[in-house]
Amino acid sequence: MTTYKEIFGKYVKNYSSDPSSDIEGQIWYNTTSGTFKSQVSLGAAWSSGGNLSTGRYQLAGFGTQTAALGSCGYATSSNTNATEEYDGTSWTAGGNASTSRRRLSGCGTQTTGLIFAGYTTTTVSSTEEYDGSAWTSGGNMGTAKDTLGGLGTQTAGLGFGSSTITTSTEEYDGSSWSGGGNLNTGRGGAGGAGIQTEGLGFGGYTATAATAATEEYNGTSWTNGGSLNTARQQLGGAGTQNAGLGFGGNSGATVFTNTEEYNGSSWTAGNAMTTARSQLAGAGLQTSGLAFGGGASLTATEEYTNPTLGVKTITTS
Repeated sequence: MTTYKEIFGKYVKNYSSDPSSDIEGQIWYNTTSGTFKSQVSLGAAWSSGGNLSTGRYQLAGFGTQTAALGSCGYATSSNTNATEEYDGTSWTAGGNASTSRRRLSGCGTQTTGLIFAGYTTTTVSSTEEYDGSAWTSGGNMGTAKDTLGGLGTQTAGLGFGSSTITTSTEEYDGSSWSGGGNLNTGRGGAGGAGIQTEGLGFGGYTATAATAATEEYNGTSWTNGGSLNTARQQLGGAGTQNAGLGFGGNSGATVFTNTEEYNGSSWTAGNAMTTARSQLAGAGLQTSGLAFGGGASLTATEEYTNPTLGVKTITTS
């Protein structure tokens, strides 16, 4: 009979307590409980991260799970220009944006970020670029808009849709905006993921209701992709065109904890968020996502990890 040593090149070790391990399939013998145990995948899960210093919603967010950025939004009773940076554990203050606004969008990284459009006391077209410490003015969008989707990088950004239920798309090249291909479904409040040449737009609201429609952008035009399982608006987005993540949002009356994963053609359900929220920000990847803000000026941050690992007792006869 083939032994574990012959298969894996190691013996099963004895421990008096379960060791910490990030190796799926590792087996050991717990001498205290007298049982064999193994590290197994538990699937995707959300867990609590460090709270934002300034609770807010309708904010911009982007970056990675360990280097994210959140800026602007509506904080309790007024617009804010506060920027915060996340290191995977806690948020710290970054440079304030030049213009306090909400209902904006953004993209990029923590050290090369972009925010654009939004609402002050009116809908605006202004753009700002972040260098890791301070914001400077970029080129204005061709049309003032708010509650739009966003994705991409500081030098290749994409803004699409608006509260006016437009199909309009604009592309940023690092200095100016120009017209891109129109959405097939006009909408506002959509989620976004990916890059300018491989983008993903999903959810949002049309003139009549929240939508589940998903579209993929190739740098020139949008084509229809697989629909979300749950139609919703003002949701968070992260990931890429072929590995997207959508979470939270609302249908008008209902606020969701729902999480869905996109594989390039269809969405499947992921583990639900701990806190139902909409008008939130998202960052990261499908395997390491981040959700923050939203609701009624929430400070709560959640981290999505797929897969997570846990310990399983092996039953022997």
